[in-house]
Amino acid sequence: MALIDLGDAGAVAEPAAPLNLARLRRLALVVLTVAGLLAVAGSVPSAPSPVRPLWTAAFRPGDTMALDGRTVYLNRTGAAGEPVVSAYDLRTGRLRWSTPDDAGVADDGMRLAGDVLLVPTAPGPGAQSGAGTLALDAATGEQLWRSDGEASPSVADGDVLLAETDQLGVTTGLRLVGLRDGREVWRHAIAPAGQWTTLAEDGRPASIVTVTDTGDATVYGYADGIVLHRARIPWNGVYNAALSAAASYLVVIRTASALTAATIYRTADLHPLWRSEELIGYVTGCGALICTAGVRGVAGRESTTGREVWRRDDLNFVWDLGGGRLLLSAAANLASATTVLVDAATGRTIGRPLGGQQAFSAGATGSLLLLRGTSKPPERTVVSRLDLATGRQTALGSVERVTEQACRGTPGYLLCPRGDTLTVTAVG
Repeated sequence: MALIDLGDAGAVAEPAAPLNLARLRRLALVVLTVAGLLAVAGSVPSAPSPVRPLWTAAFRPGDTMALDGRTVYLNRTGAAGEPVVSAYDLRTGRLRWSTPDDAGVADDGMRLAGDVLLVPTAPGPGAQSGAGTLALDAATGEQLWRSDGEASPSVADGDVLLAETDQLGVTTGLRLVGLRDGREVWRHAIAPAGQWTTLAEDGRPASIVTVTDTGDATVYGYADGIVLHRARIPWNGVYNAALSAAASYLVVIRTASALTAATIYRTADLHPLWRSEELIGYVTGCGALICTAGVRGVAGRESTTGREVWRRDDLNFVWDLGGGRLLLSAAANLASATTVLVDAATGRTIGRPLGGQQAFSAGATGSLLLLRGTSKPPERTVVSRLDLATGRQTALGSVERVTEQACRGTPGYLLCPRGDTLTVTAVG
């Protein structure tokens, strides 16, 4: 297009070259067409973000929650000052049901077992026994049964093991009941036990081990309560001892100063198989192996012999995610240390390091939600999905900055407490 000099405002400008009217018409048509396209594009709604807040609820520090795929169950102080359990639809925030103020609910957590919610109850005035359990239908809140004893459920077998305790917390009896009907299968009074644990085989509970404060150990059959074996194991003295289960083996952990000595026992006869000593360490199941962890690193060991299969000297803490996958980290606080996804059988890293991200409960889809603080945009936290098969990390979006490691994940949702509020966010 020719340059036109406007000159003096009062003068009449003459073109420096003849105007090409046909060319001007074509240019005007192009400009109008582009403007029209921009207008149409602006009128088309953008795709919704896969990460978007849905609803909020009151949730103070000390309140607890349980999750399934559709519902969040909140244990909070009610209007009458007593703990109340309420169930909310995860997608809409609609209240499904709530327990009455006089249900006698304790404020120390809940356990979801299939379609049953097991809620601890507080002992009544003058009670001679310890805490009890209230079983509720998870869908309706209907009371199914109520009993003394702290609950340890087995969804696969459809039952609940109840550990009856005295007011000091010492276990004095064991009882197996049906998960939905509370019908008693067997019951045994036992020698007062300071600790007990359940051992599994092929994913199902197979036996129960109790230990008194003097080291008298008893193995019971899970299905019938029959005594399978009795033995005495090193327990008291200068050590602080604790029971745990790794794979289908009993682990007795004793600590003196900073040294942790763990002995792995065969369950059938409580025969000691091998021993591990770690500085400030612990022992846990790692798929088919048993992992020892401490200042000197993490090692995957053969269950029956303790033979070292793999070792990672660069990492000190381990979490078993199931499905042959572990998280290894240099610190117990995942948010402040490099963390890697590894193969449980080989210790091999899968994918790239998670670099200071925070990890949450794995879902049935074989993925893990990760949170990572970012300065772009400021005061936000990026939500990513970690594929447990490949280690691939996919950024999904961001949420208001998360400053506490208290978020919970379930497929499709992220739940984060902030101050006195719980925020439920959809994760695409």
